[in-house]
Parts: sequence; structure tokens; C-alpha cells
Amino acid sequence: MNRILDQYIFKKFISSLLIVLSAFIIIFLIVSIIDFLDKFIEYNLTSKEILLYYIYTIPWFINIALPMSLLISTIFTLGSLQKNNEITAIKASGVSVRRAGLSILISGIIFSFFLFFFENTIVVNAIQKRYEIDKKLKPLSKKYIKNRKNNIYYHLNNSFIEIKKFNYKNNTGYNISLQSYNNSDLSYRIDAKKMIWKETLNSWELQQCQIRKWNDNNFIFRTVNDTIISIEDVNPEIIKKDFVKPEEMDYWELSDFIKKLDNKGLSTNRWLVNKYYKTAFACIPLIMIIFGLGLSIQKPRSSHALGIGLSIIVIFMYYALITFAKTLGYNNILPPMISIWSVNFLFLSIGAFIYLKART
Repeated sequence: MNRILDQYIFKKFISSLLIVLSAFIIIFLIVSIIDFLDKFIEYNLTSKEILLYYIYTIPWFINIALPMSLLISTIFTLGSLQKNNEITAIKASGVSVRRAGLSILISGIIFSFFLFFFENTIVVNAIQKRYEIDKKLKPLSKKYIKNRKNNIYYHLNNSFIEIKKFNYKNNTGYNISLQSYNNSDLSYRIDAKKMIWKETLNSWELQQCQIRKWNDNNFIFRTVNDTIISIEDVNPEIIKKDFVKPEEMDYWELSDFIKKLDNKGLSTNRWLVNKYYKTAFACIPLIMIIFGLGLSIQKPRSSHALGIGLSIIVIFMYYALITFAKTLGYNNILPPMISIWSVNFLFLSIGAFIYLKART
């Protein structure tokens, strides 16, 4: 009997979820079209570009709407059972309301894994594919008009590199100084007017170089017109990352990038916050479903309107607190992991308390 009951409730839950999720996506699309319609016209985007823009944007809409939809769908499902007196029949058969919601609770775990992989594969890839269209829509954005970066410094094991200017369009650096140390002693130094990235060689071509070497109290100085050199973990993509938003990178790219920053002796605080946010955000489906089950059991005869109202309050509070927590992490007030996960633990604790203490 329990298996049949689980299947019945799960089907009702999925049906509600699809309706609510579709409603959110339609609302987001309408708002976005109204917001961007003048820009589509102003920058002469073709029908194909507009269509592609929204094809690449819908995964992001799904990503942010899914947690809200799960919470509302949970309340809708149990509210519908109560309205049709099915909860009374379930209790009369010796099954508690908490047991009746087990299939929904298990689905929360499944949706958490789904959301993690969905965000870090489909959503990230869609945002990257949307880049050229975004560039047309926001031609004055610093992200798209700033092609140069000044005064770049990297610490590389026993070496140090300084790049006065770097041009992103042609992957060229100007006024470069590369210094290598043996303990605290300078062993050699290369100064170059220009360095150009050679994709085929996966190396840099240094031009108009002055090379100085110190070896056993001997000093060697020479000049060369050009030379090829490989600098570990320094390439145009690494330098360009300063202008890439964390949401445009998946979890594994972020992890690799953080390791490279660590190797260079650079701060990883901001990137760690966003890395932990990706895992914390993936847990929202389970937390929202626990909240939904707890609220539904606590107030079984509440109207759908009240359920939606409570859902909006919970979602708003979560997003407000997680945004505040990210700020604390960015400013190093709290360690990155604690700043993000503390909000999840807070909501999970409150949701679990309501769920376990409610009468069934």
C-alpha cells in the first residue's frame, strides 16, 4: 500500500512542479522581453539572435526558479490532499502525514544532485554561448570594452613576473620583467619590451630582450631580438579571468583556477566564496522541500494563497541572507566556507525543527 501511496503523491507533486516551474519561466520571459525589447531594437538584433538569446537564457531561469517551484509545489501537493480529505483517509489507514511525504522528501535529495550538475554543465555552457549576444546588448559594459589591464604581478614558485600592460585583443604584454631566485639570491632576470602569446607553441615569444644571469659570482649580460619561453600557469586565459564572472565558470573550472591562483601566491578568497556557493545552492531543493513539508503539516488547512505567501517569505529571506553571507565572505569577515554554509545550516535546522515538531 505504501508503494502505491508514494507513487500517487509523487505524481501529484511532479504535476504541480511542472505547472509552477512553467509559470515562473513564462513570467521571467515576459519580464525579460519587456526589459530588453528597446535594446533589441536599438542594437538591431536579428530574430535569430533574439531567439538564441532566450534559448541560452532559459536554463538560467530554470536554475533560479526550481527551488521556489519545489517549495510551492510541496505546499500545493499536501494542501490538495487535505482539501480532498485524502489526508484524513491516509491517517485512518495508519500512515502518518510525515510518512506520506517521504517520496517528496527523497525527491528533494535527487533534485539537489540534479541542480548541481544542471548548473555546472548546461547553465554555464549556455551563459558562455550567449557571450556574443550579450556583447551586442551591452556594448558600453566594462566587461566588453576594456581590452587592457595594467600592472599585473604573479609569484611563480621561485620566480616573479611583472607585466606593465596587457592587451586582450591580441594577447600581447608590454614591458615585462621576469626574475628568478635561488633562495633569496637573484639568479637571472629577463626584461622584454613585448611578449606575444603563440597558441601553436603554448608559449610566449619575448621580443627585444635583455638577459642577465648571476652564477658563482659571474655576471652574464646579453641582448636578443626574440626568444620563446614557457611560463608555467601564465597564459592569456588566466589573465583574462579577471573579467570572467564566477557564474560563467563551472565548479571544476573554479577549483582548477583557485589552485592556479594559490600557486601564484594570489588571493583566492572571492573565488572560494563562489565555489562554496555553487555547492550550497545545489542543496536548496532539499531545504525548500523540508520547509514545505513542515509548513504543510503545521498548517494543513491553510489556503493556497497563504502557502504561496509563506513560500515567498522563506525564499526572500534565504536569498537575502545568502547574499549578505557572500558579502561577509568577500570581505574576509568570515571564512568562505562558513559564510556560505552557515545560511544553509540555519535554514535546514529551522525547516527540520518545524517538520519534526509538527503534529502528524
